[in-house]
Amino acid sequence: VPSRRTTCLWDSRESLSRLCHSKSHQDSVLSALNQQRKEGQLCDVTLVAGEQKFHAHRAVLAACSDYFRAMFSLSMLESEADEVTLQGVTSIGLKCALDFAYTGQILLEPAIIQDVLSAGSHLQLLELLSLCSHYLIQVRPHPHSLEFALTSIHPGQFMIQNRAKSALT
Repeated sequence: VPSRRTTCLWDSRESLSRLCHSKSHQDSVLSALNQQRKEGQLCDVTLVAGEQKFHAHRAVLAACSDYFRAMFSLSMLESEADEVTLQGVTSIGLKCALDFAYTGQILLEPAIIQDVLSAGSHLQLLELLSLCSHYLIQVRPHPHSLEFALTSIHPGQFMIQNRAKSALT
C-alpha cells in the first residue's frame, strides 16, 4: 500500500502509463548518504577548514553547490585531490554548510550566523543563504549586528542583503 508520501500521476486518460513519485525515497537516500558521511564510509573527499577535517561525497557537494561542481568537474588540482583545504571558511561554518547539504536543515542562532553566511557565500550554497536571509529578517537583530553579518556575503548576493536590510526599516 503506497504511503501518503507516494503519488502517481496519469500520463493521459487513454494510457496506462503513470509517473510515480516517492518523497520518502529521496529522504531515505539523503539520510543514508549523511550517515555514510558521519561514519566516513564511501566518502571520496576530505574537506579541511581550520584544524578540522570533514568527510564528504563529491557528488553530493557538486549537486548543491556551483563552487564544488566547478572544483570537482573542471581540471583543477582539487578535482583529483583526496583532501581539499578551504580558505576563508571556518570549521563551524563548514560543518553547518555540510549538515545543510546533507539534510536540508540548519539550526541558526546569533552565535554562528556570521560563520554560516560566510561559508554559504564562499561555497555558493544559495538555498542556505536564502534561509540565513529569512532568519535575519525574522529575528531582526541590532542593525550593527546585521551589518557585521552581511559583510561576509559574496558581492553577488545583493538580493539577500537588500531583503535583510529592508526588513529593518
